[in-house]
Amino acid sequence: MTRFTVFALAFLGAVPVLAQPPAPAAPRFKWEAGKVHTYRVIQQTVVKETVLDEKSEKPVATEAKTSLVLVRKWAVKDVDKQGVATLEMSIAEMKQEFRQPDGTTTTTDSAKPEDAKAMAEYLNKPIVTIRIDTQGKLVEVKEAKGGAAARLQAELPFRLVLPDAAPEAGKTWDRPFAFKLDPPAGTGESYDFTQKYTNKGAKDGYLIVGVETALKAPPKTTGEQVPLVPMLWTGDVYFNTGAGKYQASRLSAKAELANHQGEGTKFVYESTYAEDCLDK
Repeated sequence: MTRFTVFALAFLGAVPVLAQPPAPAAPRFKWEAGKVHTYRVIQQTVVKETVLDEKSEKPVATEAKTSLVLVRKWAVKDVDKQGVATLEMSIAEMKQEFRQPDGTTTTTDSAKPEDAKAMAEYLNKPIVTIRIDTQGKLVEVKEAKGGAAARLQAELPFRLVLPDAAPEAGKTWDRPFAFKLDPPAGTGESYDFTQKYTNKGAKDGYLIVGVETALKAPPKTTGEQVPLVPMLWTGDVYFNTGAGKYQASRLSAKAELANHQGEGTKFVYESTYAEDCLDK
């Protein structure tokens, strides 16, 4: 072996192995006991239905509209060693307008003293208590007034579950869930859904996550699908990666079901959902 070869091998042996750069941290919720997160929700829903008149058996079209604006607060009561937080949700403000098929409109507004009195049972009082982890997974529904427990499993409190690892742009991950239809909408039957999340990239400090919800096995008849349509949310969720909190969402659910009550009938559902964090 020549001197040059010996020198080269000795030099290579002395070169340190360069450390690989650390993998980017996965986004996580940063729960802090004592914090209160406030959100404004605006939801608009239109239901159009064509049914057959009982006497003439001719199709009759109706339309109903609901407008809901509310401010809700999530108070972080406790955080355990695993990072699982106990949160209480209360409604601070609510205004709902319902235009019935006959054209009459009913309005309820917590800003009006008489309406606020009627809402006293749940206004500015904890109505939901949950345990949720740093990925946004619902660990437990401890209390939910008004039968909201099943709905919370379908429509997560903060609208998404974060991935196990930091996803690259375009990567997807799934969340399966089941939704049980209790009376009067159903008789306790359960349906399986899949929620697909897509990393749409980051902008202005927010991770943008696309959401698509689908039934794994839709019911055989369109009539059975009607109460499941409101679960089919699609849109974008915005997560504040620096603050570690849900920031906003822009979602919609749409469906048109033909012959849901027999030949010539139709059910059309369209709802938009916008939620924004009001924290300073």
